[in-house]
Amino acid sequence: MNNIEELEVNKKYPGPVAAGIFFSLTTLFLTYGGGLLTFKNNYLNSGIGELVFVLLPVLIFLKAGRYNLKDTLKLKRTKPVNYLIVVFLMIFGLPVVGVLNAIVLGLIRLIFGRILPVPQMDIPNVPTLFIAILVIGVSAAVCEETLFRGMISKGYEKLGPAGSLILTSILFGILHRDLQKGVSTILLGALIGFIVYRTRSIYAGMTAHFINNSIAVLLTYASGKLVKSMDSMGVQQIENFDFSNIPTISIVIAGVFYGILFLGCLGGFIGLMYAFLKTTEGNFKTPSHLTQLINNRTDTENAAYLQPYEKKGLGIAAIISVLPGVLLIFLTFTGQVLELMNVKTGMVYELLRVLRLI
Repeated sequence: MNNIEELEVNKKYPGPVAAGIFFSLTTLFLTYGGGLLTFKNNYLNSGIGELVFVLLPVLIFLKAGRYNLKDTLKLKRTKPVNYLIVVFLMIFGLPVVGVLNAIVLGLIRLIFGRILPVPQMDIPNVPTLFIAILVIGVSAAVCEETLFRGMISKGYEKLGPAGSLILTSILFGILHRDLQKGVSTILLGALIGFIVYRTRSIYAGMTAHFINNSIAVLLTYASGKLVKSMDSMGVQQIENFDFSNIPTISIVIAGVFYGILFLGCLGGFIGLMYAFLKTTEGNFKTPSHLTQLINNRTDTENAAYLQPYEKKGLGIAAIISVLPGVLLIFLTFTGQVLELMNVKTGMVYELLRVLRLI
């Protein structure tokens, strides 16, 4: 038996059944576990919830089951330049995802005649801003990446890199239980999953997740300050603004400006992605025999990583394990559709009320 085979035999990893069970349990915890946390501070509730319901169960399971923690969670550093590229990838990617999200919201408004109100974070001052970044930026990035790009991604690895990435991204997107943001969240998960796959480092994924969430927090804080300033000056807010009085030429100019801005961000994103692919291509080159002799352990691991995947479909047990979580989220989405339709009666509505999903 050669070194690579020995390395694979001596390592224990979670499978698709474990991944499905953890997805279902996490969905259950996040849906109903909030009632167990009675802190007055919402950010404290959110942060503790992430730690208790998302991170700790994964770490306890992997440790108690004697699974290979380092490889399952991809606890490996990458080149410093990759972290820098990841930061700018997320910055330039936000407007692109934002446009796609706006299209989805437009379609929802077209179909239902309305969209659901978006819950706003309350960030009245700078200390609260730092707390929000700590909870929504740091805590969510560490906990959710450990679960999805670590535990669940490894569990579905038998589907192959593309299959694991796609399925993990979909589960990541729907777990946020927001129908209106489902598409953008799935795309975000796919981007972060690709970053982790190319770098083989969960730290790169945590960096991307942190940047995305922190920018959202900062934009919320800035927009809150802007709204207060507008109110103090007596300026009409945008939802009550009469756009019919704006000259057509002004609307065209604004459309062209934002179109150019979008294309610039898209071009920057594509350029950064090309640079990222170049800086990570070394992770996908088979090491020479001489290199393996010089640095046996590190390059043996790299060679093992490059071995072809024996692709397999999900068995019945794996499908059953993920179904409870998917069903609970489907019911949550059903409740949001009923709200969009302004339906507050009927058997389905009463069932969702009993399940506390609306």
